[in-house]
Amino acid sequence: MARFRDPAVAAAVTADELLAARRQAVASALADAATEQLIAEYLDPWTNPRVRRSWLTMAGAADNRYTLDLVPALRRSTTPKLLIWGADDSFEKVEYAEKFALEIPRTTLVRIPRADHIPTENAPGQIAKALADFFTT
Repeated sequence: MARFRDPAVAAAVTADELLAARRQAVASALADAATEQLIAEYLDPWTNPRVRRSWLTMAGAADNRYTLDLVPALRRSTTPKLLIWGADDSFEKVEYAEKFALEIPRTTLVRIPRADHIPTENAPGQIAKALADFFTT
């Protein structure tokens, strides 16, 4: 996504190039759950020019400082927090979640084995159980 922060790159990317890049990212993020039908469902919105423009704008504005600005309030928070993370996430490494869980009070981290960036596709039952356990505790 960082490359799309450059307005010239975002302006030059074609619809086919963006769809090819999204296909590769989605297939990787879905990991073992990736089927042609599921990949096509995830890519379908990007066939719309408005959605592509919106995504390129969002990608260009992505900046972790907005997340980091929340850290002091999260450290003071006594509200229980739950992180559900694909253990094999290649986009957002599980180490980020582990660091968050160590630094932010009352955080529970549930690692989903053999799941990548979209663990809901790999292990919906495990995620449902983690959510049920969290909300009933």
